[in-house]
Amino acid sequence: MPEWFISVECSEYQEASYTFTARMVLHKVNEEDCLREKVMKKKYYCKNNKRKKQQPFPENDTFKFTDYDCIGFDLDNTICRYKVGEIMRLEYNLIAEYMVNRYGYEPELLLPLDDDMDFLQKGLILDIKRGNFMKCAENGRILRATHGTRPMTRDEIHDTYGKDRIWEPVVEFMRTLYDHPVPGEVPVLRSFKDYLDLPAAVACARAIDAQDSSPEGPLEEYDIWPDVHVAMCNMYRREHFRNDQGGFFPEIKNNPEKYIYEASDKLKKWLKAINEHTFTFLITGSSIDYASHNARYVLGPDWREYFDMVICTAKKPGFFSGERPFRFLVGADDGDAVPSHKLRIDGNYSGGNWRDLLNLVKQEACVDNPHCLYVGDHLAQDVIAPSLMGIDTVAIVEELAAEGMIGDSMEHDAGCDLMSTYWGSFFTTDGDTRVLGLERINTLYGSVPLRHARLAVPSLEAVARYPIKHQYDAFSQDSSGFFPGDPVVLHF
Repeated sequence: MPEWFISVECSEYQEASYTFTARMVLHKVNEEDCLREKVMKKKYYCKNNKRKKQQPFPENDTFKFTDYDCIGFDLDNTICRYKVGEIMRLEYNLIAEYMVNRYGYEPELLLPLDDDMDFLQKGLILDIKRGNFMKCAENGRILRATHGTRPMTRDEIHDTYGKDRIWEPVVEFMRTLYDHPVPGEVPVLRSFKDYLDLPAAVACARAIDAQDSSPEGPLEEYDIWPDVHVAMCNMYRREHFRNDQGGFFPEIKNNPEKYIYEASDKLKKWLKAINEHTFTFLITGSSIDYASHNARYVLGPDWREYFDMVICTAKKPGFFSGERPFRFLVGADDGDAVPSHKLRIDGNYSGGNWRDLLNLVKQEACVDNPHCLYVGDHLAQDVIAPSLMGIDTVAIVEELAAEGMIGDSMEHDAGCDLMSTYWGSFFTTDGDTRVLGLERINTLYGSVPLRHARLAVPSLEAVARYPIKHQYDAFSQDSSGFFPGDPVVLHF
């Protein structure tokens, strides 16, 4: 049912006699008008508070969402929380079927993912040519490794990578966690950073196992990863969503309840409160049709009202450091480039870059140095990349709920799928057990929030329990930003 409002329009006014003539006008309210009205209210607030020079944060060891002039949210695994176990099983099956049917790999790849679920852990790094997977420390040292799915002994690691257990490409990789640090170079490693690419690690490892057990035996150099990469990318091709191809998108469209959680009423209320307080953006690498489908399922048909601007196919991490232009959307396709002076704070766009968005925020919020925050799960794209541009971040780390937190009973529905007996804790592996607390964290990926985030939470549902003005402890020399509690493993 359409919404309506009544306005009074003045048609005659005489100051001496105070004569006033007016007429009632009935207007239909559409979605765009509502969004624009909200934006104008925020602009009015900013201009009348004359916050031309934004003040620094009062304390470095505390954090509040309301301290920020704009907040960006990732979609996948942040606003849209997947049922991780189910989504990884779907992804693996599609990758394995593609490799067997298209490239003729051994049918052993079609065995259930659950047979090797213990192999999975976010943050694994593949030595592409040698076929070795490794988990590394924050200084680049190899903590544990496998060849295919077979665990490597300490001597094998020493013989392959030296007694220091340091592989030089990892040292170069550590600063940004980008797989291709030098444009144009052939990649020598591949890291697995989130649950949308993690099943590809099992497919690759199993293919290496099959090669090693074949009559040809182990190879000096493996060329398996390129095939796995093609199979993985085939699932996510942008046009597959509208054409119902590739397997992944049709399954998500037809059975969203199997793979995606709906947001709680508390989270919806929290997001709307944030949006009423500050400018909010949805910045996602997903295409607009897939993003709209998932956001509608998670937040409801009014999902667009939760954000001022929506930016799809953002191509992070380049969005934060590059100069790719914003583009208009023509249906689900990219249109013409948007001149920076025509960007609207309540628009829907594709592509884009942080510099132009920041300039728009400065203009709309009337602040020379706005406080900016980004919230996301991908430790390279959503945490490190924005932090290197001076943007504060909140890291979504689902392993907190999977492994358990001090003083909080929140659990992860797929906790068993995210915990590995071989690789050990996401946060600390083969570290000094005499050390307790944050100093015990020694893994490369587990240490990222300490260096690049203000706060780390298992999901947005954890912060939605509290008002938007709630004050949290932030990561600092004197405090921990893990919320609602430190990982249990750090204190035993």
